[in-house]
Amino acid sequence: MSLFLIVFLSSVAAVSGAANLGQGRVYDIGIYVTDLQRTKEFYTRVFGLRVVREWETTDVSVDDKAYKTVNNPGLYLAGSNGMRLEFLQKGDPGERPEVQQPINHFAIRVEDVQAAFDLAIAMGAKPVFPGTPLQYARIGELKVLNTQIIGLDGERIQILKVLKEFE
Repeated sequence: MSLFLIVFLSSVAAVSGAANLGQGRVYDIGIYVTDLQRTKEFYTRVFGLRVVREWETTDVSVDDKAYKTVNNPGLYLAGSNGMRLEFLQKGDPGERPEVQQPINHFAIRVEDVQAAFDLAIAMGAKPVFPGTPLQYARIGELKVLNTQIIGLDGERIQILKVLKEFE
């Protein structure tokens, strides 16, 4: 009887799609830019990200055998906390709306919001909230000091310091 119960429960789990695929995690965020060198300087200086790799072409294949080389200049940056940003040189920022859809913004955690904001503005970013750039925000237990900027290619970036984490 117990063997029947084990087989029955296993088949119910298989039918219900309860396979263990692991916990999903954002690997990177990709952003179109018009000038990779300017982007590299901005993100490494303002946010302290490090260059992982730069490339001019990408090899693509549908069968892992016959590869085709395509022009696809890019830049890959990483933070010490595991955050990764991928920048691809394409597009005209003037053709994109300031608040992109469906992605509204991405957030970068820093220790000094004011210093990161000031440096970003000095390097050409625009403030989202010109009169009161730094704001405190709470969502339940989470409390942050933050601001938002429009990056060099129109990307909306939230700069934040976590004052109290979710419990």
